[in-house]
Amino acid sequence: MIDNYQILWNKVKDKIKKTLKSDNFDEVFSDVKKVVKFENGYIYVLTPDQVTKSKLNGPYYDKVDKCLKSITDERVKIKFITETEVNNSQITPKRTQNIEYNNLNQNYTFESFVTGDSNKFAFLAASKVANEPGLNSISNPLYIFGGVGLGKTHLMQAIGNFQNLDTKVIYVQANEFLNEFTKAIRDKDTDAFDEKYNNVDILLIDDIQMLTDKAQTQSKLFLLIDKLYTKNKQIVITSDCPANKLNGFMDRLKSRFSKGFIVDINKPDLNQRKEILKRKVLETTNKNVPDSIIEYIAENFTNNVRELEGALNRVINYCELLKIDITFENAKDALNILIQNKEDKEKENYENVLSVISSFYQISTTDILGASRASKIVIPRFITIYILKNKYNLNYSKIGKILNGRDHSSIMNGYNKIINDLATNEELKMAVDSIMKKL
Repeated sequence: MIDNYQILWNKVKDKIKKTLKSDNFDEVFSDVKKVVKFENGYIYVLTPDQVTKSKLNGPYYDKVDKCLKSITDERVKIKFITETEVNNSQITPKRTQNIEYNNLNQNYTFESFVTGDSNKFAFLAASKVANEPGLNSISNPLYIFGGVGLGKTHLMQAIGNFQNLDTKVIYVQANEFLNEFTKAIRDKDTDAFDEKYNNVDILLIDDIQMLTDKAQTQSKLFLLIDKLYTKNKQIVITSDCPANKLNGFMDRLKSRFSKGFIVDINKPDLNQRKEILKRKVLETTNKNVPDSIIEYIAENFTNNVRELEGALNRVINYCELLKIDITFENAKDALNILIQNKEDKEKENYENVLSVISSFYQISTTDILGASRASKIVIPRFITIYILKNKYNLNYSKIGKILNGRDHSSIMNGYNKIINDLATNEELKMAVDSIMKKL
């Protein structure tokens, strides 16, 4: 049987070769020759290294899949692996996925997700749902929220990638769901839309906040979720905020989200950032990137995974295009403009915080930065400290520099004071909420 799949893979390669430039084909496909196993509907094809594997399971996968479908009617998929995975008997995942229904990124797996204090709970929750989709009403829907580029989509798609071959999974971004439904209404043909979404086993909807103020689509989504829930089908939602903070959403939909399992993902800490970068280097390049560069990027790019990967890619491409070695000094030169722009943007954000707070309390920014200990000045100053720490994740020393060189201890005392007061002072809490909305 293995010979039949070797022939099939050879045909796929021949067809792909006709669609690519010879250089591109040779770079990615020339050393990808051997079929090593067929199991659970998967043809396992050996790749020479991790970089080639990542390219084939990532940007080239759709092309491979389309060519495969055009050649055979047999319900099979191709999975690319390395020699190490063969030797370690890691070919067969605990479950294999069905991508007949979806457009999942093959690299978004639980194995490739870097965990740490900022995301461990979300990772465990997603793993639990992946093992028992729809079986536990407490975990349905699973609602994952957090900032941009922190791994929400990765975790969501890992759930889909974990499933059996016969599991029907749909991954859709909320704006795509909106466009599909709008078109179905406009064409007066909702049957195909209903047929597609009512018969899935797992529904993954990304960036639900995109449906703000879309009442008709929200109503349709509520009915869909209700129907899937009663049939013990799993729903997974991602958002940039908690369910109860979704503005422009009907109460019954927010209530449905809130009754499920809500988990958050925060910014990665330094060790996580370094581990993410090391993993990225391993997956995308054969070049050596010194630890000093990894450390430098991790210390300077703290917001999210996309920012980290963008900085790393710039270093590699900068050195490659200029035909220079990947050294610490060259990396600093490559990243200088990004860091400068980042600092300028941060300065703009912090000045905006001062402006909004001074306007709210009808004082000047000079008052907040000054030495006055009058109550009408101190409270806005402490609120500034609170927002700079909580919203922008700054340490006490950085906040001290922004607030005219105040020392670490005075900033920490101000922060602790506002935290204590917020627990008991409702008027203060309302003021902070109002300022946050303005920001």
